[in-house]
Amino acid sequence: MSTGTRTDAIVVGAGCGGLVAAWQLAQSGCDVTLLDAWKWPGGLLAGAELGGLRVDVGAEGYSVRGGEVERLLHELGAAELIATPIPAGRLAADVDRGAPDPEAAGVRDACRPRRRGRPGGGGEGATRCAVGGVAGRGGPAGYGRRVLDDLVSPAGRRGLFDRPAPGALAELAPELAARVASGLSLREAVAASLRTSPPGGAVHGIRGGMNALVELLVSSARAASGAFELSCGEPVTGLQRESGRWRVTTSKRTLSAPIVVLALPLDAAVRLLGAPSLPQTTRIEVITLVLDAPGLDGDEPRGTGVLVGAEVPGVTAKALTHSSAKWAWLREQAQGRDYVRLSYGRRGQAPATAGLDEAELRRLVRPDAAALLGRPVPEPVAVRRTAWWILPLERPGWPAQSSG
Repeated sequence: MSTGTRTDAIVVGAGCGGLVAAWQLAQSGCDVTLLDAWKWPGGLLAGAELGGLRVDVGAEGYSVRGGEVERLLHELGAAELIATPIPAGRLAADVDRGAPDPEAAGVRDACRPRRRGRPGGGGEGATRCAVGGVAGRGGPAGYGRRVLDDLVSPAGRRGLFDRPAPGALAELAPELAARVASGLSLREAVAASLRTSPPGGAVHGIRGGMNALVELLVSSARAASGAFELSCGEPVTGLQRESGRWRVTTSKRTLSAPIVVLALPLDAAVRLLGAPSLPQTTRIEVITLVLDAPGLDGDEPRGTGVLVGAEVPGVTAKALTHSSAKWAWLREQAQGRDYVRLSYGRRGQAPATAGLDEAELRRLVRPDAAALLGRPVPEPVAVRRTAWWILPLERPGWPAQSSG
């Protein structure tokens, strides 16, 4: 085991955050060592060969909010790879029950805000709302309990979130808060936002898959830095501050640098820092299926996907994404096959897929896929499982409150 290797910066974790941090440090002229415990970089930007194609088995898209990812792609010279989803209809929020119809008279009535004072007025009362942007404090932009009970809570049960929780509008939706502050009512602000947001406009992807971003970042970092090292299969076991530098111990060696970036899941970072333990995490599993299903190709019986409520009988998945109906590049390359992803695991509950071998996994996910797609599904050509862990649900601003 070698000791004392010195460098300018060490990044622990070669997932998306670590890759971007290492790339930025390399761009600034630093010599960088990027470490990851896993066998390859990327984290949730994972890709795998399935059905003869390399496809995403982790994240398959990114939020366009803020524009950071698209700015990054432009800086990497890869703007031409930006992909937009096929507008294939809305998500079905339930099975055999259906979501509330926003055009129904009762729902329209429930969505009319109770205004006080001048129409569309702002004020502090307009800056507080529940998740989903409805239950206010009775201010000019506030909505009533009926909307919370009839729309927000059912959407939560159907898998959009765990429970309605109060939060500041500026934290939940800054752009919406700015519209309200300009004098619009909450309803008018939402309507204005929807007019400027075409279907699929909130999420984009990368032609060839999000996993292509891994090689783009690594190759750019290597070109920018005099010494850029990526070492996978090398877990970090210790971190200590010594004489103005950080001493990083791995399973193979000891490194030293004035800059260390921990780009790890929060619970892993806390353990490495020796801080008090965090609440128990929940394992989420995404199962990717490749289907040779004549008649399904080019037909999206549920649009691009389905969200499933916890109360739906006979289905253990919480969501399905019909990836080859969502991304044109994948549909073109799939040559008639369908790529479908099912998600398992809800906060505080182990996923039904946990611990299953491949035969057991196939017996579970195939009926779920058939139920959610609304038609028989053949034996999958290929199956792939990807897992990650999520922390207990907290409202926006929780990290800052906790650190205080």
